[in-house]
Amino acid sequence: MAYVKDTDILDVTNGGLEIILYYYPDAGKVIHKSARRFKIRQSEKTASASLKQLENGVWVVTDFGGDSKPRNGIHVCALEEGISYAEACNVLGVRYNIKGAGIEPVKPRIVKRPLESHESSGDFLFEAKDFTKQELALLGPRVNAVHCKEYSLVSLASVTYCKENEATVIYSTPEYPIFMFDFGTWQKIYQPNASEKRWRFQYAGVKPSRHMFGLDILKREFADTKKKQEEESLDDIDEAQDNKKKKKDPRLDAVFLCSGGSDGLNLRSFGKIAIWFNSESEHLEYAEYRDIKRMAKEIYYVADIDSSGIKQAVALGLKYLDIKLLWLPEKLKTFRDKRGNPRKDFKDYVEIYYRHEEKTLVFQNGFNKLIDNALPLQFWTEHYDKEGKLKFNISNTRLYHFLEMLGFGRYESDNFKDGYIYVRKDGNIVKILEPYQIANFIHYFLADRGMSPDLRDYVYRSPQLNEKSFSNLPAITIDFTSAYKHTQYQFYTNRILKITPQGIEELRHGDIDNYVWEDKVIDFNLRLSEPHFDIKVDKDGDMDIKILKHDNMFFNFLINASRIHWKQELEEAFEGRPQKEADEYFAANKFNIAGPNLSADQQLEQKLHLINKIYSIGYLLHNYKNYNKPWAIFAMDNKISELGESHGGSGKSLCYSFLNKVLKRRHYLKGRDPKLTQNEFIYSGVTEDTDYIMVDDSTQYLNFDFFFSEITGSLKVNPKNKDPYEIPFEKSPKFVFTSNFGMRNMDPSTFRRLLITVFSDYYHSSQDNDEYKQARKVSDDFDGRNLFTDFSESDYNDVYNFWAQCIKFYLSHEQKVDPPMDNVTKRNLQVEMGDAFMGWADAFFDTEDVTGHKKYLDAFFSKEAAFDEFARASKTKWTANKFKKAMKAYCHWNNWVFNPKEYQNTQGRIIQKIEGKSQEAFYIGTSLHSALANVHRALKDDEDDGTTVFDR
Repeated sequence: MAYVKDTDILDVTNGGLEIILYYYPDAGKVIHKSARRFKIRQSEKTASASLKQLENGVWVVTDFGGDSKPRNGIHVCALEEGISYAEACNVLGVRYNIKGAGIEPVKPRIVKRPLESHESSGDFLFEAKDFTKQELALLGPRVNAVHCKEYSLVSLASVTYCKENEATVIYSTPEYPIFMFDFGTWQKIYQPNASEKRWRFQYAGVKPSRHMFGLDILKREFADTKKKQEEESLDDIDEAQDNKKKKKDPRLDAVFLCSGGSDGLNLRSFGKIAIWFNSESEHLEYAEYRDIKRMAKEIYYVADIDSSGIKQAVALGLKYLDIKLLWLPEKLKTFRDKRGNPRKDFKDYVEIYYRHEEKTLVFQNGFNKLIDNALPLQFWTEHYDKEGKLKFNISNTRLYHFLEMLGFGRYESDNFKDGYIYVRKDGNIVKILEPYQIANFIHYFLADRGMSPDLRDYVYRSPQLNEKSFSNLPAITIDFTSAYKHTQYQFYTNRILKITPQGIEELRHGDIDNYVWEDKVIDFNLRLSEPHFDIKVDKDGDMDIKILKHDNMFFNFLINASRIHWKQELEEAFEGRPQKEADEYFAANKFNIAGPNLSADQQLEQKLHLINKIYSIGYLLHNYKNYNKPWAIFAMDNKISELGESHGGSGKSLCYSFLNKVLKRRHYLKGRDPKLTQNEFIYSGVTEDTDYIMVDDSTQYLNFDFFFSEITGSLKVNPKNKDPYEIPFEKSPKFVFTSNFGMRNMDPSTFRRLLITVFSDYYHSSQDNDEYKQARKVSDDFDGRNLFTDFSESDYNDVYNFWAQCIKFYLSHEQKVDPPMDNVTKRNLQVEMGDAFMGWADAFFDTEDVTGHKKYLDAFFSKEAAFDEFARASKTKWTANKFKKAMKAYCHWNNWVFNPKEYQNTQGRIIQKIEGKSQEAFYIGTSLHSALANVHRALKDDEDDGTTVFDR
């Protein structure tokens, strides 16, 4: 077993909270509550478990209804899986993709030798031996040598494969057993612990095109039973004389069709006749079905309970409506095998629930209940009345089972008027239905299968197909999770994308157990393309990007929206030069993030702005909510304009608005609404299915603090005419803000909540013609075509691939990718100061003394006097604290030093005697301050060593 550090597991699972929520979902409801009590056992009347976060960030669960021991996430996994702490570490390591996790490959002992005289190329040679206890235990808890012999399974000491020049001998070991199904003319070799799946099964001899394991056992037992009954009939004189006496049905009670040999052997170990095909691609043909029904009264199909197993079971049940589908308990999937995969088949069921010999009866009773509750997909029964007329009856239990297997059910939620809606799972897509649509489906089903008019008439008249009856459909749990910490699923019309840090994989609908609402499916037939960009990160964390695709309209728009030095490159560099040269340069570098007219530093700065946008798009399109990354995207302009001016047109809203092509459920808020944060119904309509909240075109006066708790915690919704409810953080939507202004009060608390993106003024509106030579719209770069509204199918394919690649980059880069922050900082300083303060400060610090020096620079001055002067000049009602913050921002803007530390007292203030009065003072240090500070330190040194600065 590989070694996985428990601290690594806790680090990547938010202190183990994700693990706890995996096993105890109800714990998620109490994370943000003061009393974190929840139910582990749903049968409890009151919650008996508590959730707590320790000082070191680790979360623990204490089950007061159990042993009252606090357990972290790893302990919880060990308890629920019934494994050791070390095994739990490995299981969780595999589950959360932690380095070092996985199963150490077990290797057989292999010897190569020359061919012997009797050996030829292509020969297989086998050395059989007796089964060991360890080998039988590997096959199943009750499997013995007799069961194996019935199915022609033997244990091998070695298997030899002969090539032209040598023989390769593979020896079995206790850790690496080798088994073989031996049918004389052909063999199937089984190596259960082979590290690669392709080596687990190999064939020797002439394999038949089709083979059913266990069919010979069925035929033999049927023949024995039939012969026995015939012998009993001959002995029964009364029966021979009484022709009216009903003959006994010679058929066996049941045969169990399963998916593979492991399940078959374990079924046989409980006395059942098991049959299975040699390959998963082989399915029961009608002639085989008819032959089996001739020998067995009932056919049970023991389905694997993963998505593909369920799909196969339903397909078989629809093909032969009287085959009974035996379903293993859903809880089985909560357990994991040694490779970290969910348990799914009958062998797993036996290994988990059949633990000790004394529990044989308990297990058998449970297994019998599964058999008794197995149902066919034929939802009606047939019988003949006394007159010999065929009659029908709809079984409610069978009807609901039929509908449930075909994906119908009730989906419950407090968001619905009646507390539930009718839905159907079709592949991975969930459709909302009305009751009449369910009834119509049943009628179409019977018509499509060519069922008799008498049956169809009976069903049309049946009261079981009304809304009252359908309200008894089982409530189904649907996993709408589309993202995990390291994974994002995207659902397209024709396929599903699985996006991870390692790559982008195509899946078919039905391959996974995650679902999506029909209206959230991306209505497009996607074709995967090669990467559009390549971002490299060196050992120091520095990034660079290479553009690989040059005709992606949206990507090219992002490139130009990141060209913050476009004026120097495209206009200033060509001043005084022929316009033809400028036109030729522009045509050659229309979408070049690193134009040759720019310095290396300017090129890098623009690249970093582009990488930041790619990262922000990937962050937003990743539906997973990470407690360590509770960010809102804040998109702003790079251009520093006069305070209060709003230019816009740079493409911020365009970038994030059209992400609703993927994130279908967006809640839109008008950022210019002055009463936005006073609206008590601001989040009305937001649910757990809302993908993101967009506050568009925010003004400089928007109270961003209003959104703090919703960005980093749960979201409280007060819907109109309904009861309020709370959406936990992990299911709440992300936020996007766009603004033509900077952020007020950019303190550390605000900054850590933001993922800032900055847009160049490369695109700008015509109203700015006094500053720009010409207006430039996004469509101007694409021959008048608009993004999205004028897209071709190829353009859409490009943008969907690009967005998927943005997600891949985000998932592969753990650290936050901020843009170059110089102009961001200046914009925010502008907002921090305000128009009135900047105007006053410009004049205040320009004041000269009698010697011609600036009176208030590199000198002490009264804070109170300056504040009073500002208040009189601006006629504003500021607090002294706000005035001090604005003063700090003004100094930062001018690269001055506010209140140098050497002048501060222990409370961080400067106290000076000014005009005979001790009072708080400000000192604004400029470049001159640095020189004076050096002199000050030198003079102090004079006092220490008796020399003077002039001597030195």
